[in-house]
Amino acid sequence: MRTLNSKAAVVMVVILSSLALGRLTLGRDAGPAVPIGALAHAASTFEQTTGGKVLEIRLADKTGTPGFEAAIAKDDRVLYMRIASPSDDVTEIKVTDLPPWLLNYHLESYMRSVAQAKVPLTEAIAKAEKRDRAPAIDAGLAKPLSGTNAVLAYFVETMKGSKRQQLAVDATTGAFIANPDSLYEPHTPVELARRLAP
Repeated sequence: MRTLNSKAAVVMVVILSSLALGRLTLGRDAGPAVPIGALAHAASTFEQTTGGKVLEIRLADKTGTPGFEAAIAKDDRVLYMRIASPSDDVTEIKVTDLPPWLLNYHLESYMRSVAQAKVPLTEAIAKAEKRDRAPAIDAGLAKPLSGTNAVLAYFVETMKGSKRQQLAVDATTGAFIANPDSLYEPHTPVELARRLAP
């Protein structure tokens, strides 16, 4: 684990303050108390702060404390970042740098694919939120390009009340994909990076 430099840490504290992350919840019936635009704003801040490209970002409350976690491709490595606000006045920012030798072929294929995306992830999130009129809680590359997959797409998961919906947006054209089920991978970049992070 390493910490962000002070400039990056300040940027992340600003995003948390502006989104009131300490009050975010993932309630069973009410759904997440996260505003529309929060996930896209967090993704944009991660990319500007690190200089990398987000492979996946999600709202998470794994330990009961809501926050964001992301897998970010930077040069030839992956950064796994988690930000949380365990109290109203404390923000924790954890960054794990996964060097090239630690990455598995799944993460490497995601990294190669995200470099070919023409549409920013933030734009795909905004389109999905507008279409569903609901906040996004998870977004990233749906499936890396391969010999069996020639469609580069983002998935965006929105949540309205307790109802979750997944949409797919073409990462080259920005158009919605009508039948995206075959594009979803069971192991997403955040899950893969989390497993590798010490």
